[in-house]
Amino acid sequence: MINLKGRDVLTTNEWKKEELDQVLDLAFKLKAMGEKARSLDILKGKTLLLYFFRSSTRTRLSFSAAMQQLGGFVQVPEPEGLRLSLEDRPGVGESLKDTARVTDRYVDCVGIRLSGPISDKNGVLRPGLGDAITRKYAEFSKKPVINLACDMQHPTQALADLMVLKENMGDLKGKKFVAHWAYSPIVRHYTSTQADALIAATYGMDVTVAYPEGYDLDPETESIIRNECAKNRLKFEISHDLKSAVEGADVVFPRTWVSPNFYIRTREEELRIAAKYKDWRLTENLLKRTNNARFIHVMPFDRGNEVDDSIADGPNSLVYDQAENLLHVRKAFLASILADVSVLKKI
Repeated sequence: MINLKGRDVLTTNEWKKEELDQVLDLAFKLKAMGEKARSLDILKGKTLLLYFFRSSTRTRLSFSAAMQQLGGFVQVPEPEGLRLSLEDRPGVGESLKDTARVTDRYVDCVGIRLSGPISDKNGVLRPGLGDAITRKYAEFSKKPVINLACDMQHPTQALADLMVLKENMGDLKGKKFVAHWAYSPIVRHYTSTQADALIAATYGMDVTVAYPEGYDLDPETESIIRNECAKNRLKFEISHDLKSAVEGADVVFPRTWVSPNFYIRTREEELRIAAKYKDWRLTENLLKRTNNARFIHVMPFDRGNEVDDSIADGPNSLVYDQAENLLHVRKAFLASILADVSVLKKI
């Protein structure tokens, strides 16, 4: 068994596949244990600190439940109640360095959620700043840091999504994974789209990402996904034609995200341009072009915009099992990075 104690969880491509396999295997074990997995007490006396600088339902609840079911404590302070400042300049509050070094004395693990666009110290929206802040905190902290979703990646969500696909499809090698932009007036980032495309490539799936022209992925992250596909001899495709993109798909993940120009546009401009593409949605007719594809979504999904109700509630939908798996995967990650290998071997 690989010793993963003390590891940060910032993005899946910084973990070897055999390390992810080990976490995934543990998640399957914990799920199979049912009620017995609710009182293992393997993290008794340990504390998880969760910073939510962005709203959350599933991530907040599942991480809290995961830590508590493993016997640990959870602290979830409201950001406005902290002296911590995300801006690295004088006069705005306590620095990340000082906060990280102090909380190291109190807790055993820290989770940070900075999904969505973040403003820099001059008040300017800047892509990648959420990822940069999370990494900076991890640099200063001696305790493991978990990315609870930044503006680039969502690693624990991605592994839970991978888990539900393996449960329902078995071997994923050679299967076609399609993530596509879908219309919604809700402003979101491409966090989970990129995370899921990356994990799909890691586990042997051909990857297609479809979107209207002008909704490009983060260039650096796209390069990472391309390289992962190339390393595993898989297909990677960017498409601006939704109908052709989903042809033969085994998995479809429709989700809205902002364009790179969001950083120089107003919110109103972004929504006006997005409204031109209301036909970009997962419909029954579109699903007929697939290989009876499973519908996945990290939730919340915009019913009637991103996806038709009949698909969200239909036999091809995996969304509720997908959401449940967040609990099992997050328990597995917490156990892996906080418990001794000797303890994990007994599970």
